[in-house]
Order: sequence, then C-alpha cells, then structure tokens
Amino acid sequence: MFSIGRGVVAVGAAASLVGAMLGVVWAESCPAQCASGKVPLGVSVPMSGGAAAFGQPAAKAIEIGIRELNAAGGVMGIPVELIVGDDRCDAGMAASVANRHVEQDKVKFVIGPICPAVAVDAAPIYAKAGVIQFVPTVTTLDVNRGNSDNLFRIAATDEQAAQALSAYLAREHKGKKLAVVYGDVFYTRSMAQMIRLALPDDMKATARFEPLLDSTGVYDRLADKLKRDPPDIIYLALDAGPVVEFIDKLRKRGMKPLLIGGQHLLSQSFWMQARKAAEGILVVAPVGWVDNREFRKAVDLLRQANVLPDLVALYSYAAVQTWAEAVRRAGGGEPRKIIDALRSGEFSTAVGSVAFDQKGDRRNITYSVLTWQGGRLVPGAEWRQ
Repeated sequence: MFSIGRGVVAVGAAASLVGAMLGVVWAESCPAQCASGKVPLGVSVPMSGGAAAFGQPAAKAIEIGIRELNAAGGVMGIPVELIVGDDRCDAGMAASVANRHVEQDKVKFVIGPICPAVAVDAAPIYAKAGVIQFVPTVTTLDVNRGNSDNLFRIAATDEQAAQALSAYLAREHKGKKLAVVYGDVFYTRSMAQMIRLALPDDMKATARFEPLLDSTGVYDRLADKLKRDPPDIIYLALDAGPVVEFIDKLRKRGMKPLLIGGQHLLSQSFWMQARKAAEGILVVAPVGWVDNREFRKAVDLLRQANVLPDLVALYSYAAVQTWAEAVRRAGGGEPRKIIDALRSGEFSTAVGSVAFDQKGDRRNITYSVLTWQGGRLVPGAEWRQ
C-alpha cells in the first residue's frame, strides 16, 4: 500500500509539473480561459437566418472535430472550448461577431466566416488583433488581400479552381465545344471570368459565356439558344436553385450535354434541392481521392451525427485537423510559431493533404472529379491533376 501511495504522489507531482509546463507553453497566447483549463476556439458561421442551412452543418462538423480532439486529450493536453458567433451570413454582422471574439472572448484562433462578404469584412479585424483565422469555404480572391499573414483558407480559390478545370478540359475533352453559364451575382461572374482567363487557347477561342440574368423567361430563352447550337459541355457557374431549374429546362428539350460544376455544387443545400438532378454533374474538386482513410473517417463521423458529408462539412472538419496539428508542431500557442508551421508543413486531413503558400492559400493541391450519388460523394471520373 505504501509503495502504491508513493506512486500516486509521484504521478500527481508529475501531472502538476506537466500542467505547469503547458501553462508556460500557452502563456504568451492564451487568455484567462486557458488558466481555467480550456483553449478557446472561435467559430463564425450563420446559425440563423436564410443561410442557417449552410452554417449549422459547418458548426456541427467543427464541433465533431473538437469532440474527437478532446477525446484524444485536446491540444497538447488542454481541452478546447468552442465559442460560436452567429454572423447570419450578413456582412453587417461581421464586425459585431469578430469584435466580440477579440475583445470579450479573447480568442486567438477562429474558424470562419464561411460566407464571402462576411469573411472580407471580418478579416481585417482578426488580422489587427493577431487572431489566426481558418476560412473553410470562401473562394473569392479578395478575402486575404492585405490580411494574408494570419489567414489560411481550406477551399481552393476561384483562380485555382479555374486553372484545374482548364487542365481537366485540356486533358480529357480537347476539341469539345464549351458553354459557361453563370449567374448575375458578383461571385459567379468572378468565377466565369477566372475560367475565361484560364482556358487553353483552342477552347478560349470557341467557348461561349452565357449570363443567366434575373428576368422572366430567361431559363427558357437560354435553353432554346443552346439547343440551336448545342455545346458538348456546359459549365454551371450558378447557385443551387438556378442550377436545378436550368437543368430541368435542358432535360425537357432533350439536351444531354456533359455538365460540370465547381466545388460550390458539393454542398448540402445543392443536394437537398437537386437530388437526382445532381447525379452525373462532374465537379473538379480540391479533394484527395475519396478512398483515403481520413476522408472515410470524417464521412463516418459526420453521418453518425446526421450531417451530410458535403464539402462545407468536410472543409470545416479539416480546418480543425489543420489547426490542431499546427499547434502540436509549433509546440504551443505562440502565433508566430503556428503560422510558420502552417506555411512550411503539409497536413493530413479529411480532404487530403493541405499545405499553404505565403498568402495563406492552398498549394500543391490534389484534385479529384466527384459527383453525387444517393447523397454521397463518389468518384465521377478517373482523373487527377
């Protein structure tokens, strides 16, 4: 009994020593919450409003990632606490959520925002406060202009996605007639412009760019126009609702071009609206091949929690994985060391290997061609860049 007692005392002393050492490791970057035993991680997503169907699964995926992390001992032995801010996907809420994270919650790390306009407005606030920010889904180029030192995005940019699409078309569909149909909103217009710039020369000379303007009968008029001179391939730079309506018009006219979309079509909102219409649309996505272990593990965890394992959820889950591993490699919470670890390393995640360039954008991206099948992401073509 005596020897066991001495062992307990020794273990207790060792635990105290480890706790003290961890406190020193985190001291420079952890606020008072760390002293109480938890690392605060901010989250900015739309939990209410029209985009809640987009934001709630992202928040749930982050929660699942943190639950797994805490079950394995947290970050360097310290559990993580999520502090969720509801930005409603409203740029007017960006400053409110970001300032609360910085001034009240004292977070040093945040995942989100996931909506472009909110992310653009929140980024300078987080940057000024030295908060390391992981943006899971925003693809527009301007989100990290002037704020690139501390912002890291998990999705590929519109420019990168356009370049990958161009490489895929040049390799697999050389000589085919392409039409790009895009919506009359800033981010889909930007998407179309990036594709125009990235296309191979032979396809650039013949490709058609067709805006889907917001007016009565526009879907029918465009479908009729395309039927008179049918393309082999239609790229859909459209939001979920317009894609579903436009495909219906094509099908009613007996048109069966190859349909290709961007990573934005691998979302729960698109699947829920499109269902069978989504199946067969090819998406060139910045995701490592879907038979990898991390992908399968994340999909299983998300499904068990009744979260559709779309790219929004997978990117959000991958952001947790990337942050936690960067902290481990940095040996603690000191921001500069974590930023250096993020820029220099590669991280195994649910969407494949993730690495960042000096702007905080992805580098060395592996692409897969995916499609929907019964609510699951499956290989849609045997191709990688």
